[in-house]
Amino acid sequence: MSPIARTFRTGARAFLALPCGLAAAALTLTGQRDRAARLRARLADDGSGAGGWTGGRILGRTVLGLPLDAAAFALVGYALFNSVRNFGYPIWYLDTDYHQAWGGPTMAGVWTVHAAGWLLCLAVLLHWPVRWLARGQRSLDRRLTSQLGQSGLRL
Repeated sequence: MSPIARTFRTGARAFLALPCGLAAAALTLTGQRDRAARLRARLADDGSGAGGWTGGRILGRTVLGLPLDAAAFALVGYALFNSVRNFGYPIWYLDTDYHQAWGGPTMAGVWTVHAAGWLLCLAVLLHWPVRWLARGQRSLDRRLTSQLGQSGLRL
Protein backbone atom coordinates (compact mmCIF):
# COMPACT_ATOMS: atom_id res chain seq x y z
CA MET A 1 0.00 0.00 0.00
CA SER A 2 1.34 3.42 -0.92
CA PRO A 3 2.05 5.96 1.84
CA ILE A 4 -0.70 8.26 0.53
CA ALA A 5 -3.28 5.46 0.55
CA ARG A 6 -2.15 4.40 4.04
CA THR A 7 -2.47 8.00 5.27
CA PHE A 8 -5.99 8.34 3.88
CA ARG A 9 -7.00 4.94 5.29
CA THR A 10 -5.64 5.89 8.71
CA GLY A 11 -7.50 9.21 8.54
CA ALA A 12 -10.75 7.50 7.55
CA ARG A 13 -10.51 5.00 10.41
CA ALA A 14 -9.71 7.77 12.88
CA PHE A 15 -12.67 9.81 11.59
CA LEU A 16 -15.09 6.86 11.79
CA ALA A 17 -14.04 5.83 15.30
CA LEU A 18 -16.46 8.26 16.98
CA PRO A 19 -19.67 7.48 15.03
CA CYS A 20 -18.93 3.74 14.94
CA GLY A 21 -18.08 3.72 18.64
CA LEU A 22 -21.32 5.47 19.51
CA ALA A 23 -23.25 3.10 17.24
CA ALA A 24 -21.57 0.09 18.87
CA ALA A 25 -22.42 1.44 22.33
CA ALA A 26 -26.05 1.94 21.28
CA LEU A 27 -26.16 -1.61 19.88
CA THR A 28 -24.70 -2.94 23.12
CA LEU A 29 -27.20 -1.08 25.25
CA THR A 30 -30.09 -2.41 23.15
CA GLY A 31 -28.94 -6.01 23.60
CA GLN A 32 -27.26 -6.55 20.23
CA ARG A 33 -23.78 -7.31 21.56
CA ASP A 34 -22.76 -9.55 18.65
CA ARG A 35 -23.47 -6.87 16.07
CA ALA A 36 -21.65 -4.30 18.21
CA ALA A 37 -18.64 -6.61 18.56
CA ARG A 38 -18.51 -7.15 14.79
CA LEU A 39 -18.72 -3.40 14.21
CA ARG A 40 -15.86 -2.71 16.64
CA ALA A 41 -13.77 -5.52 15.17
CA ARG A 42 -14.40 -4.31 11.61
CA LEU A 43 -13.30 -0.82 12.55
CA ALA A 44 -10.19 -2.18 14.26
CA ASP A 45 -9.63 -4.47 11.23
CA ASP A 46 -7.93 -7.09 13.33
CA GLY A 47 -9.28 -9.89 11.14
CA SER A 48 -10.38 -11.99 14.08
CA GLY A 49 -14.15 -11.71 13.87
CA ALA A 50 -15.42 -10.29 17.15
CA GLY A 51 -11.86 -9.99 18.43
CA GLY A 52 -12.58 -10.20 22.16
CA TRP A 53 -15.08 -7.36 22.20
CA THR A 54 -17.59 -7.92 24.96
CA GLY A 55 -20.41 -5.57 25.90
CA GLY A 56 -18.48 -4.03 28.77
CA ARG A 57 -15.35 -3.58 26.70
CA ILE A 58 -17.32 -1.87 23.96
CA LEU A 59 -18.84 0.56 26.45
CA GLY A 60 -15.46 1.06 28.12
CA ARG A 61 -13.80 1.76 24.77
CA THR A 62 -16.49 4.30 23.93
CA VAL A 63 -16.00 6.17 27.20
CA LEU A 64 -12.21 5.90 27.43
CA GLY A 65 -11.65 6.70 23.77
CA LEU A 66 -14.03 9.66 23.62
CA PRO A 67 -11.29 12.35 23.83
CA LEU A 68 -9.18 10.69 21.11
CA ASP A 69 -12.18 9.92 18.91
CA ALA A 70 -13.65 13.42 19.21
CA ALA A 71 -10.30 15.07 18.44
CA ALA A 72 -9.74 12.84 15.40
CA PHE A 73 -13.31 13.45 14.20
CA ALA A 74 -12.84 17.22 14.51
CA LEU A 75 -9.44 17.28 12.77
CA VAL A 76 -10.44 15.06 9.85
CA GLY A 77 -13.79 16.84 9.56
CA TYR A 78 -11.93 20.16 9.37
CA ALA A 79 -9.64 18.69 6.70
CA LEU A 80 -12.60 17.43 4.66
CA PHE A 81 -14.48 20.73 4.89
CA ASN A 82 -11.47 22.80 3.90
CA SER A 83 -10.54 20.40 1.11
CA VAL A 84 -13.90 20.98 -0.51
CA ARG A 85 -13.63 24.70 0.11
CA ASN A 86 -10.08 25.15 -1.23
CA PHE A 87 -10.19 22.76 -4.18
CA GLY A 88 -13.59 24.13 -5.18
CA TYR A 89 -12.46 27.73 -4.86
CA PRO A 90 -13.61 28.69 -8.38
CA ILE A 91 -17.09 27.34 -7.69
CA TRP A 92 -17.58 29.20 -4.41
CA TYR A 93 -15.90 32.51 -5.23
CA LEU A 94 -16.26 32.99 -8.99
CA ASP A 95 -18.79 35.82 -8.70
CA THR A 96 -16.70 37.75 -6.15
CA ASP A 97 -13.80 40.11 -6.65
CA TYR A 98 -10.91 37.64 -6.55
CA HIS A 99 -8.39 40.07 -8.09
CA GLN A 100 -6.97 40.90 -4.66
CA ALA A 101 -7.01 37.29 -3.40
CA TRP A 102 -3.81 35.29 -2.94
CA GLY A 103 -2.56 34.29 -6.37
CA GLY A 104 -4.67 36.89 -8.21
CA PRO A 105 -5.50 38.62 -10.48
CA THR A 106 -6.60 35.53 -12.44
CA MET A 107 -8.85 32.78 -11.13
CA ALA A 108 -6.31 30.16 -12.25
CA GLY A 109 -3.65 31.77 -10.07
CA VAL A 110 -6.01 32.07 -7.11
CA TRP A 111 -7.06 28.43 -7.41
CA THR A 112 -3.46 27.24 -7.77
CA VAL A 113 -2.30 29.09 -4.67
CA HIS A 114 -5.24 27.91 -2.57
CA ALA A 115 -5.05 24.29 -3.76
CA ALA A 116 -1.27 24.04 -3.36
CA GLY A 117 -1.34 25.71 0.05
CA TRP A 118 -4.09 23.45 1.27
CA LEU A 119 -2.32 20.33 -0.05
CA LEU A 120 0.66 21.27 2.09
CA CYS A 121 -1.54 21.88 5.15
CA LEU A 122 -3.44 18.66 4.50
CA ALA A 123 -0.24 16.64 4.26
CA VAL A 124 1.02 18.00 7.57
CA LEU A 125 -2.38 17.67 9.28
CA LEU A 126 -2.98 14.09 8.18
CA HIS A 127 0.61 12.97 8.47
CA TRP A 128 1.29 13.83 12.10
CA PRO A 129 -1.63 14.79 14.38
CA VAL A 130 -4.19 12.42 12.88
CA ARG A 131 -1.65 9.59 12.77
CA TRP A 132 -0.83 10.16 16.45
CA LEU A 133 -4.50 10.11 17.38
CA ALA A 134 -5.06 6.95 15.32
CA ARG A 135 -2.10 5.30 17.04
CA GLY A 136 -3.66 6.10 20.41
CA GLN A 137 -6.99 4.66 19.26
CA ARG A 138 -5.32 1.44 18.07
CA SER A 139 -3.37 1.17 21.31
CA LEU A 140 -6.55 1.49 23.34
CA ASP A 141 -8.26 -1.14 21.18
CA ARG A 142 -5.36 -3.56 21.58
CA ARG A 143 -5.16 -3.03 25.32
CA LEU A 144 -8.85 -3.71 25.79
CA THR A 145 -8.85 -6.86 23.65
CA SER A 146 -5.44 -8.30 24.55
CA GLN A 147 -4.89 -11.48 26.55
CA LEU A 148 -3.89 -9.32 29.51
CA GLY A 149 -7.16 -7.47 29.17
CA GLN A 150 -9.12 -10.73 28.93
CA SER A 151 -7.61 -12.26 32.05
CA GLY A 152 -6.93 -9.23 34.21
CA LEU A 153 -9.74 -6.85 33.28
CA ARG A 154 -13.26 -8.16 33.67
CA LEU A 155 -15.68 -5.81 31.97
